Amino acid sequence: MSTENIVESEMEPIFLELGKALFICQTLEVSLRFLNTQLSQDSANDEDSFGSSLDFYSNETLGQSINNLRKRIDIPTDLSDYLESGLKIRNEIVHDSMTKNIKRFAHPKGRLEVESELAFMKQEVKKRNVLVNKLLDTLSTESK
Repeated sequence: MSTENIVESEMEPIFLELGKALFICQTLEVSLRFLNTQLSQDSANDEDSFGSSLDFYSNETLGQSINNLRKRIDIPTDLSDYLESGLKIRNEIVHDSMTKNIKRFAHPKGRLEVESELAFMKQEVKKRNVLVNKLLDTLSTESK
């Protein structure tokens, strides 16, 4: 087995976990954008208006989406803090997970630790996404 194949094989679990974590981060962003879009709609339920709102919110960062949610509805401080901590975890996954851990990839123990940390952070972001989707479900039920 070549050195390149060995490195690929040893790094594969980390890349797989990172890919899953990034996907969960994206789903949280999409869910929050959709929630803000739903909340911005008036009772007319105009499809063009909905599409325009969705386009508008699709350009926001996760932090902007959380701030817009705060402006739109009165959310309890603990929920706001919970979403904010999810933002920090998301930012760590997206912006720091590879660069800050590069030295740890050289050692088997370090690779296992990084993989475990990514799995934990992914679950934390997923919990926030589940919560946002529960809010969406509640909004959907109330608007029927």
